[in-house]
Amino acid sequence: MRVGAYVDGLNVYYGGRQLCGRNSPGWRWLDLRALVERLTSRNRRWMWAGAHVSRVVYCTALVSGQRDPGDRHRQQAYLDALQATGTVDIELGAFITRTARGMDTTAGHVAEIEVQEEKGSDVNVASRLLIDLHTDQIDAAILITNDSDLRLPAVHARSLIPLGTVNPRGTPTAGHLRGGQDEGPGGHWWYRLTASDFRGCQLPESVAGIGRPAGW
Repeated sequence: MRVGAYVDGLNVYYGGRQLCGRNSPGWRWLDLRALVERLTSRNRRWMWAGAHVSRVVYCTALVSGQRDPGDRHRQQAYLDALQATGTVDIELGAFITRTARGMDTTAGHVAEIEVQEEKGSDVNVASRLLIDLHTDQIDAAILITNDSDLRLPAVHARSLIPLGTVNPRGTPTAGHLRGGQDEGPGGHWWYRLTASDFRGCQLPESVAGIGRPAGW
Protein backbone atom coordinates (compact mmCIF):
# COMPACT_ATOMS: atom_id res chain seq x y z
CA MET A 1 0.00 0.00 0.00
CA ARG A 2 1.70 3.17 -1.24
CA VAL A 3 1.23 6.09 1.16
CA GLY A 4 1.59 9.70 0.07
CA ALA A 5 1.85 12.48 2.66
CA TYR A 6 0.83 16.08 1.97
CA VAL A 7 2.13 18.66 4.43
CA ASP A 8 0.82 22.18 5.01
CA GLY A 9 4.14 23.75 5.99
CA LEU A 10 2.92 26.88 7.78
CA ASN A 11 0.34 24.90 9.74
CA VAL A 12 3.14 22.60 10.88
CA TYR A 13 5.41 25.52 11.78
CA TYR A 14 2.81 27.29 13.90
CA GLY A 15 1.81 23.99 15.46
CA GLY A 16 5.37 23.25 16.49
CA ARG A 17 5.78 26.76 17.85
CA GLN A 18 2.63 26.39 19.94
CA LEU A 19 3.43 22.91 21.21
CA CYS A 20 7.17 23.29 21.81
CA GLY A 21 7.56 27.00 22.54
CA ARG A 22 8.47 29.77 20.10
CA ASN A 23 11.97 30.29 21.45
CA SER A 24 12.62 26.68 22.35
CA PRO A 25 15.22 24.77 20.30
CA GLY A 26 14.90 21.22 19.04
CA TRP A 27 11.73 21.22 16.92
CA ARG A 28 12.19 23.34 13.74
CA TRP A 29 14.73 21.04 12.00
CA LEU A 30 11.92 18.59 11.36
CA ASP A 31 12.58 15.36 9.47
CA LEU A 32 9.30 15.13 7.57
CA ARG A 33 9.97 11.67 6.18
CA ALA A 34 10.71 10.30 9.65
CA LEU A 35 7.56 11.94 11.00
CA VAL A 36 5.37 10.43 8.28
CA GLU A 37 6.90 6.98 8.77
CA ARG A 38 6.31 7.32 12.51
CA LEU A 39 2.64 8.17 11.94
CA THR A 40 2.18 5.37 9.42
CA SER A 41 3.76 2.73 11.64
CA ARG A 42 1.33 3.52 14.47
CA ASN A 43 -1.67 2.35 12.42
CA ARG A 44 -1.93 -1.41 12.63
CA ARG A 45 -4.59 -1.69 9.95
CA TRP A 46 -2.40 0.12 7.46
CA MET A 47 0.69 -1.85 8.42
CA TRP A 48 -1.19 -5.12 7.98
CA ALA A 49 -2.02 -3.90 4.47
CA GLY A 50 1.69 -3.43 3.76
CA ALA A 51 1.76 0.35 4.06
CA HIS A 52 5.00 2.08 3.08
CA VAL A 53 5.68 5.76 2.51
CA SER A 54 6.15 6.37 -1.22
CA ARG A 55 6.24 10.16 -1.24
CA VAL A 56 6.18 13.21 1.02
CA VAL A 57 5.12 16.59 -0.39
CA TYR A 58 5.91 19.71 1.63
CA CYS A 59 3.96 22.84 0.66
CA THR A 60 5.17 26.14 2.05
CA ALA A 61 6.15 29.69 1.05
CA LEU A 62 9.39 31.61 1.37
CA VAL A 63 9.25 34.36 3.96
CA SER A 64 10.29 37.81 2.73
CA GLY A 65 12.96 38.41 5.35
CA GLN A 66 12.00 42.10 5.51
CA ARG A 67 11.84 42.15 9.29
CA ASP A 68 14.77 39.82 9.82
CA PRO A 69 16.89 38.69 6.85
CA GLY A 70 18.03 35.78 9.00
CA ASP A 71 14.53 34.29 8.82
CA ARG A 72 14.87 33.79 5.06
CA HIS A 73 18.38 32.33 5.36
CA ARG A 74 17.33 29.87 8.07
CA GLN A 75 14.25 28.78 6.14
CA GLN A 76 16.29 28.33 2.97
CA ALA A 77 18.81 26.20 4.87
CA TYR A 78 15.95 23.97 6.02
CA LEU A 79 14.53 23.63 2.51
CA ASP A 80 17.99 22.85 1.14
CA ALA A 81 18.48 20.20 3.82
CA LEU A 82 15.12 18.59 3.00
CA GLN A 83 15.99 18.52 -0.69
CA ALA A 84 19.40 17.05 0.08
CA THR A 85 17.78 14.07 1.80
CA GLY A 86 16.10 13.15 -1.48
CA THR A 87 12.98 12.06 0.43
CA VAL A 88 10.75 15.15 0.19
CA ASP A 89 9.19 17.03 -2.73
CA ILE A 90 8.79 20.78 -2.11
CA GLU A 91 6.07 22.99 -3.58
CA LEU A 92 6.39 26.73 -2.98
CA GLY A 93 3.64 29.29 -2.68
CA ALA A 94 4.33 32.95 -1.95
CA PHE A 95 3.84 35.71 0.57
CA ILE A 96 2.11 38.86 -0.63
CA THR A 97 1.99 42.23 1.10
CA ARG A 98 -1.30 44.13 1.33
CA THR A 99 -2.32 47.34 3.04
CA ALA A 100 -4.88 47.14 5.85
CA ARG A 101 -6.19 49.44 8.56
CA GLY A 102 -5.17 48.56 12.09
CA MET A 103 -4.00 49.96 15.38
CA ASP A 104 -0.57 51.55 15.34
CA THR A 105 0.54 50.63 18.86
CA THR A 106 3.38 53.17 18.76
CA ALA A 107 1.24 56.16 17.81
CA GLY A 108 -1.87 54.92 19.61
CA HIS A 109 -4.32 55.39 16.75
CA VAL A 110 -5.73 53.56 13.73
CA ALA A 111 -3.47 53.72 10.69
CA GLU A 112 -2.73 51.92 7.46
CA ILE A 113 -0.32 49.05 8.03
CA GLU A 114 1.32 46.47 5.79
CA VAL A 115 0.22 42.89 6.34
CA GLN A 116 1.86 39.81 4.85
CA GLU A 117 -0.34 36.92 3.74
CA GLU A 118 0.72 33.50 2.56
CA LYS A 119 -0.83 32.36 -0.71
CA GLY A 120 -0.83 29.05 -2.49
CA SER A 121 0.11 26.42 0.07
CA ASP A 122 -3.40 25.10 0.67
CA VAL A 123 -4.05 24.96 -3.08
CA ASN A 124 -0.75 23.15 -3.60
CA VAL A 125 -1.58 20.62 -0.87
CA ALA A 126 -4.99 19.90 -2.40
CA SER A 127 -3.63 19.77 -5.95
CA ARG A 128 -0.79 17.39 -5.22
CA LEU A 129 -3.06 15.10 -3.20
CA LEU A 130 -5.69 14.91 -5.93
CA ILE A 131 -3.19 14.65 -8.80
CA ASP A 132 -1.42 11.74 -7.12
CA LEU A 133 -4.74 10.10 -6.28
CA HIS A 134 -6.12 10.30 -9.80
CA THR A 135 -2.90 9.28 -11.54
CA ASP A 136 -2.67 6.10 -9.46
CA GLN A 137 0.45 7.18 -7.56
CA ILE A 138 -0.89 6.35 -4.09
CA ASP A 139 -3.17 3.84 -2.36
CA ALA A 140 -3.56 5.82 0.88
CA ALA A 141 -2.75 9.34 2.02
CA ILE A 142 -1.82 11.37 5.08
CA LEU A 143 -2.95 14.98 5.16
CA ILE A 144 -1.04 17.10 7.69
CA THR A 145 -2.99 20.30 8.29
CA ASN A 146 -5.74 21.83 10.37
CA ASP A 147 -6.90 24.18 7.61
CA SER A 148 -10.65 23.78 7.16
CA ASP A 149 -10.30 25.11 3.59
CA LEU A 150 -9.06 21.63 2.69
CA ARG A 151 -12.41 20.05 3.56
CA LEU A 152 -13.43 19.21 -0.02
CA PRO A 153 -10.22 17.42 -1.10
CA ALA A 154 -10.21 15.55 2.22
CA VAL A 155 -13.82 14.41 1.75
CA HIS A 156 -13.10 13.38 -1.83
CA ALA A 157 -9.97 11.46 -0.91
CA ARG A 158 -11.80 9.60 1.87
CA SER A 159 -14.40 8.45 -0.66
CA LEU A 160 -11.70 6.63 -2.64
CA ILE A 161 -8.73 5.72 -0.42
CA PRO A 162 -7.87 5.45 3.28
CA LEU A 163 -6.91 8.88 4.65
CA GLY A 164 -5.07 9.80 7.81
CA THR A 165 -5.73 13.40 8.87
CA VAL A 166 -3.08 14.87 11.16
CA ASN A 167 -3.66 18.09 13.07
CA PRO A 168 -0.29 19.75 13.81
CA ARG A 169 -1.69 22.60 15.89
CA GLY A 170 -2.34 21.00 19.30
CA THR A 171 -5.89 22.40 19.18
CA PRO A 172 -9.19 20.67 18.40
CA THR A 173 -9.28 19.37 14.84
CA ALA A 174 -11.30 21.57 12.50
CA GLY A 175 -14.85 20.25 12.18
CA HIS A 176 -14.67 20.35 8.38
CA LEU A 177 -11.73 17.92 8.43
CA ARG A 178 -13.52 15.34 10.52
CA GLY A 179 -15.48 12.43 9.13
CA GLY A 180 -16.39 8.79 9.66
CA GLN A 181 -13.81 6.04 10.01
CA ASP A 182 -15.73 3.77 7.64
CA GLU A 183 -16.57 6.24 4.88
CA GLY A 184 -15.75 5.00 1.37
CA PRO A 185 -13.15 2.22 1.61
CA GLY A 186 -12.72 2.84 5.37
CA GLY A 187 -9.48 2.70 7.30
CA HIS A 188 -9.43 6.44 7.98
CA TRP A 189 -7.88 7.90 11.13
CA TRP A 190 -7.25 11.23 12.87
CA TYR A 191 -4.36 12.31 15.04
CA ARG A 192 -3.01 15.44 16.76
CA LEU A 193 0.75 15.97 16.84
CA THR A 194 2.52 16.38 20.16
CA ALA A 195 5.73 18.10 21.17
CA SER A 196 7.40 14.69 21.33
CA ASP A 197 6.50 14.06 17.68
CA PHE A 198 8.39 17.20 16.70
CA ARG A 199 11.35 16.63 18.98
CA GLY A 200 11.57 12.92 18.17
CA CYS A 201 11.80 13.46 14.39
CA GLN A 202 14.72 15.80 13.77
CA LEU A 203 17.17 15.79 10.88
CA PRO A 204 20.86 15.16 11.64
CA GLU A 205 22.77 18.25 12.78
CA SER A 206 24.29 18.47 9.30
CA VAL A 207 22.75 17.25 6.04
CA ALA A 208 25.05 17.25 3.01
CA GLY A 209 27.10 19.99 4.66
CA ILE A 210 24.02 22.09 5.54
CA GLY A 211 24.03 22.73 9.28
CA ARG A 212 21.11 23.20 11.60
CA PRO A 213 20.69 26.98 12.21
CA ALA A 214 21.68 28.21 15.64
CA GLY A 215 18.78 28.05 18.09
CA TRP A 216 16.89 25.51 15.99
